[in-house]
Amino acid sequence: MTRFRLALALAASLLPAIAAAAPPQFALTGSIPIAGPVKWDYLTTQPGTNRLFAAEGDRVVVVDTETRKLIATIAPIDGAHGIALAPRLNRGFATAGIAGTVTMFNLKTLKPIKTIDVAPGPDAIAYDPATERVFVPNEKTQALIAIDARTGKIIKRIPFHADPEFIVTDGRGTAYLNLNSADQIAVVNTRTLKIMRRINVAPTCHGPTGLAIDRARQRLFVSCRNHAVDVVAARSGRILATLPIPAFSDAMRFDPSRNLAFAPSIDGTLTVIGAAGKHGYKIVQTLKTAPTARTMAFDQATQTAYLSAATIVKTLPPAPGKTYGRPVFAPGSFRILIVRAEHH
Repeated sequence: MTRFRLALALAASLLPAIAAAAPPQFALTGSIPIAGPVKWDYLTTQPGTNRLFAAEGDRVVVVDTETRKLIATIAPIDGAHGIALAPRLNRGFATAGIAGTVTMFNLKTLKPIKTIDVAPGPDAIAYDPATERVFVPNEKTQALIAIDARTGKIIKRIPFHADPEFIVTDGRGTAYLNLNSADQIAVVNTRTLKIMRRINVAPTCHGPTGLAIDRARQRLFVSCRNHAVDVVAARSGRILATLPIPAFSDAMRFDPSRNLAFAPSIDGTLTVIGAAGKHGYKIVQTLKTAPTARTMAFDQATQTAYLSAATIVKTLPPAPGKTYGRPVFAPGSFRILIVRAEHH
């Protein structure tokens, strides 16, 4: 075989690998209207099912993403924010920021089992399979509450003295908690229930808010209030990349199968971040969604993102200490946007 033919054969053999490595393009394909309060926060999907859990005002709604029908309503959850699932234990947990509680519910029947009093202010929530514990940061008491996921009993309150945001676990005994007002990420040992260290993300990241984790590579994706996403090496705390996003993003999600991170922004854009070389990252797509769509869930099996949104009729001046205006929504306009990977 001549060198030319050998080069052609080599190039042809590499084409499938190159094509497989190319990230998919995502498209907005529809929406699911949801009756009830036009107020929301986080969403999550249950792996291996068609179930989507979405916080909506004073309840958590459960939607069948295949039929796009409402399956159940878990209520009352006054000031619904975060949802964490522990499928192996047949347990789900939802925070109620106004009521100051965590509702533990049965994942099969979707009926409440227990109400856990954690004081007003719980927001995000995460389940740690390594210890079978649930972790709830409370923004008013500035403590991280560890709960036994089997019994619903509070094990310990860990003070951190800052305003918290999102929390994730690595499944190996470590949790990472954004400390918004301190420009830090607290690293928590989920077994000893102690803060081991803090990762400083300033000056590239001010007000760390959304957080996602690449468990295999031990990378953290942090959305920041200065309209940026930091990629952080979890072990060393080194910032590997800082990427601009159009506006404030309240949540980050990660797809381990494609090595993609997602930042949904309040202006109505979804930024998709992919790998660039061995350690680098780049923006691979900026998709138009809908204004207000700042939180999302991602179903890895179907390569589908779900984002909460509503229709704005007018905007009031920002609340004291805030930078964004306060939107007034059209009644009955709450919906969940569907963003799917396009198959070519």
